[in-house]
Amino acid sequence: MAKLTNIPANCEFPQLHEIADTAKLAQKLSQHLGPAFASGKMQVVGCEIDQLNYQPRTGCQLLFTAEICDRDQQVLGRQSFYGKLFRGAQRSARVWARQQRKPWAQPQFDPAVIHIPEWAMMLWAYPNDPNLPGLARMVDAEKILTEAQTAPEKFGLSQSPVAITAERTKYVPGQRCGYVYHMTLADGAAHSIYGKAYRNGEGEKAHAMMKQIWESEACQRGQFALPQPYSYDADTNVLWQEAISGEPFAKIAESIPNLPEVAKEIGERLAAFHGIHLELPLERTFEFQVEETRRTIAAITRAFPDYASAAAPIGQKLLEFAAQIGADPVTPIHASFKFSHIFATKKGIAFIDFDGACLGDPGYDVGRFIAHLYKMKANWKIDPDIAEQTITNFCASYNRAAAAPLSPERINWFAASHLIASQVYKSVKRMDASLVSKLLKIADRLIS
Repeated sequence: MAKLTNIPANCEFPQLHEIADTAKLAQKLSQHLGPAFASGKMQVVGCEIDQLNYQPRTGCQLLFTAEICDRDQQVLGRQSFYGKLFRGAQRSARVWARQQRKPWAQPQFDPAVIHIPEWAMMLWAYPNDPNLPGLARMVDAEKILTEAQTAPEKFGLSQSPVAITAERTKYVPGQRCGYVYHMTLADGAAHSIYGKAYRNGEGEKAHAMMKQIWESEACQRGQFALPQPYSYDADTNVLWQEAISGEPFAKIAESIPNLPEVAKEIGERLAAFHGIHLELPLERTFEFQVEETRRTIAAITRAFPDYASAAAPIGQKLLEFAAQIGADPVTPIHASFKFSHIFATKKGIAFIDFDGACLGDPGYDVGRFIAHLYKMKANWKIDPDIAEQTITNFCASYNRAAAAPLSPERINWFAASHLIASQVYKSVKRMDASLVSKLLKIADRLIS
């Protein structure tokens, strides 16, 4: 559940103060649902805000779940809603008018699309999402089974499946959604695939990048591992790939007794990935990260003015330090290298979610991994001593295997900049300042 602990007084969406009151949210939703709610036959008895994404000067979106009961308080079900806030009811009304002309999937509770003009908010009832055309298709496991029976090779199969179950993994409203499908084949064997719905056009790029990486010599030799890409469906913008059998480190990190030892394998495999030669877009360069740091420091001081006096000097140190260390040659990078994208499998460590893979500074991946560890340490999800030893082993192993080792100063700069531009900035977007002070202190120590 999202923690709305610090909605800024100068928030560009003042209606958030009411929306954050989940009792008011439930009441407002009841007023805009179908006739059964107007008659009292059904009612919304509670809401939980699952995700919140607020970016000053950009927009605000949220995902929340409503519990629906009948008039006797018997639970009928839970319905998820993707909400998008607009600057004024006129803008939301124009979007509402356009949405009326589109076909939508039937949700559990009507209607599929809702306009709340007094909050300038649009709601889409799951599985409807205006940016993910393939989502409604993905929730229908029987249709996926029929597709797999008709074209098994599309799903990495050599024979047709006879049964299927589906499990949603992660949903980021307006951006992406993933499902794991567990299939039973005609001979009784089990096969799992992963389907990921993207925004228009983004799935094709992700598939092309994953194919390049999968076919690289280092990957085929087993120097690093990722899910095998199977196919891309242009009609629905869904990418089909192997479902990795294992657990993401983000879920099991605190229970891994030998995490510092495992970090050696992570560092070695990341260095192997950085060493391949691919034609990828040039994006996450050193200069890119400098500008991200500059931009996010400004956003942090706007959203959390109480932290401005601490954040601004750290930002200035980062920018001054950047001028001293300069840019390094670029390599292929993952661009979202963190614990949730590292899996422990029976065959060893595997990396997932190469959607944003590009050419960039290798310090970008190394620093992001370390920044994520520091956040888990600050949040007491990992013992502090274990976290420090994990970082030491990861960096040493990476540098032993890398074609161009990274200096401690460069690693610390990227780690500190990611603490600001990623971890602290996420707190800004989610309006949760609970870790901001700790993360700022860690960033300051890294560059002092």
